[in-house]
Amino acid sequence: MLSAGTAVLARALRLSPCDRRTDNDAMHYTPDQLHAELARFNASLRLVSRRAGRGLDYDFERTLDAHRRTLSDMLGPDGTPVVMDTIAAAKSALTSAEPFHDLQAMARAQDTLGRLVRRWAMRMAG
Repeated sequence: MLSAGTAVLARALRLSPCDRRTDNDAMHYTPDQLHAELARFNASLRLVSRRAGRGLDYDFERTLDAHRRTLSDMLGPDGTPVVMDTIAAAKSALTSAEPFHDLQAMARAQDTLGRLVRRWAMRMAG
């Protein structure tokens, strides 16, 4: 027979992180805000494609890091690794002497992030 505390822990382990959210840590973003931030991030990634191999200047690094903070906050702990992968690939493409593979990795991560954002936006809307 399980104790009451063990039963609660076992039930909590079966829930996804989103199911454990409380009113205090509920997302306060609308799907439109999420899509708007993704559009701004994609615009920055287009600049990465044009600047690839030329180095990473301080201002552009700050822009990428701002996107990382905002999207990570919007998507929570489940989406943060995808955001981090995209940012890492972008910075690598900027600093690489031969950025072709880094740009491909960035495009794959960007695609995955776009699908994740669409899924989160649908979940938030309905």
